[in-house]
Amino acid sequence: MTATPLQRELARNILDLLRDRGAAAGERISRAALAEALGVSRTPVNGAVALLEALGAVATEGRALLLVDPAAELPPEGHAEKSGVDRLLVAIAQGRSDGTVPDEVSERQLAQQFAAPRGAVAQALAQLAEAGVASRNRGHGWRFTAGFASRAERAASYRFRMLIEPPALLEPQFALPAAFAARMRAEHRRFLQKPWQDDDAVALYRINAAFHEGLADASGNRFIAAAVAQQNRVRLLSNYSWRVGAARVAVTVREHLAILDALEGGDQERAALLMRLHLADALALRDES
Repeated sequence: MTATPLQRELARNILDLLRDRGAAAGERISRAALAEALGVSRTPVNGAVALLEALGAVATEGRALLLVDPAAELPPEGHAEKSGVDRLLVAIAQGRSDGTVPDEVSERQLAQQFAAPRGAVAQALAQLAEAGVASRNRGHGWRFTAGFASRAERAASYRFRMLIEPPALLEPQFALPAAFAARMRAEHRRFLQKPWQDDDAVALYRINAAFHEGLADASGNRFIAAAVAQQNRVRLLSNYSWRVGAARVAVTVREHLAILDALEGGDQERAALLMRLHLADALALRDES
């Protein structure tokens, strides 16, 4: 099966989680328990499980999953194919920003504009559709959903996030899933260990969005979680066209890790302050860019 980057990431995380627990072949697993442990909803977990079933790592048995091969490994994704699609996503995002990619497009138009294979264009649009920022027209072509219409709108988005994300960490039901925190640490640190390339903006956004959305989910307040998820959709293409330089990547990663440090140390007040400073710094930087 053709898996999305999110499905591959979650499938790898599920295997890591099961191995960390010492799970053995024949053990029954609940999809709901996996979603809770990973800090995500059931829908992406179902996609990841389908990938693991195709791999032969798990099998469906009634409503439960049966672990078949705890030592299974996902085959490496074709680097050239991945880079090509990510590079195309960055180019589309930059085109949306500078007005060279209109609200409605066809696969053929994008393939011609960016000299890209139709298969890569189809994959890129499928990923944007999965993220909720593009949809197929009933007749012909695709339509992009509204992102930031102006710098003022982008600034308003950051100010809105400053109103809801820091207080989310102070919600009375806030509980940080340990597996989510561990996954975020591992994935953030990868960006400190490799040279930055422009097409890494796609992977950076996914980790960035997962971090903010995961903390909102941990608040236990579904209204906050819904608002942060909506903001992630709005800012996706803006973040894909990363224009603030490689140095900012390390700053963003370290700020996220500092927030996790505070939360795991039981200091929610400090975590909330760090989150506010993180968003305020990002707002100031984007205003200058």
